[in-house]
Amino acid sequence: MSNQTRADDSPFRALASEAAVLAGGGTAILLQLAHPSVAAGVAQHSNFAAAPMRRLWGTLEYVTAAAFGNEAEWRFVCERVNRRHAAVTGETGTGEPYRADDTELQWWVAATLCWAAVRAHRRVYGGRVVNRHTADRIVRDFGRLGTGLRLPPETWPATAAEFDRRFAAALNELHITDEAMRAKRELFAARNAPLWLRAAMPYATTLAVDLLPPQIAAAYGHPATRIRRFIAALAWVPLIIAAHLLPPVIRALPARCIMRRVRRAAAAAR
Repeated sequence: MSNQTRADDSPFRALASEAAVLAGGGTAILLQLAHPSVAAGVAQHSNFAAAPMRRLWGTLEYVTAAAFGNEAEWRFVCERVNRRHAAVTGETGTGEPYRADDTELQWWVAATLCWAAVRAHRRVYGGRVVNRHTADRIVRDFGRLGTGLRLPPETWPATAAEFDRRFAAALNELHITDEAMRAKRELFAARNAPLWLRAAMPYATTLAVDLLPPQIAAAYGHPATRIRRFIAALAWVPLIIAAHLLPPVIRALPARCIMRRVRRAAAAAR
């Protein structure tokens, strides 16, 4: 990566460079969709059925640019996201108004990205790798994703413990609507994706659902039965082995490829 995006002692960058955290991308989207306002916005203001992978790619590009992009690249990604959000207003199925630039929704979207990335990393490497001090730094650095969505900086938690308390409270406000269920089916069907990616989606679904809080997974139709837990445990084995055997330069290849997509898009927009 460039001199502005070199690896340093930032645990946020170290985490974002790991291919294992990509397994949390689908989890983050499912958590976002579990908020009725997000699900309504996706259903009413996007072509999710025609291009369900676009949101997943956008999520991965946003996180990667936050970690490794220079200021121009990060500004490009933020402006692209906020431009799309500007027109996203409406009402949920129960008549509740929503706006994509609402502080609560901005916080929730950024929080799901932080939570899912850390959870995927812990699933592969174990909890000892991200200790309390490192977790606090990761949470603070993930705040950049929130401010990129125009979230006031003072609303982002300063510690992992504070983040966990607020995230747990937010889980109680979630509800899986019909719109969320349709979007989830479209995402993991990946009908317009390349054949190899469509073939991989059952595996990706297993990983994404396994990382969800049990009550959210059950609400999506994936209760934590013994056989599901066994299948999920087997699904993680290849990632765990690869993460411990492959050198960091190989594990960082997906992040490099995603960052290359961002740079091409940013250059084309100039």
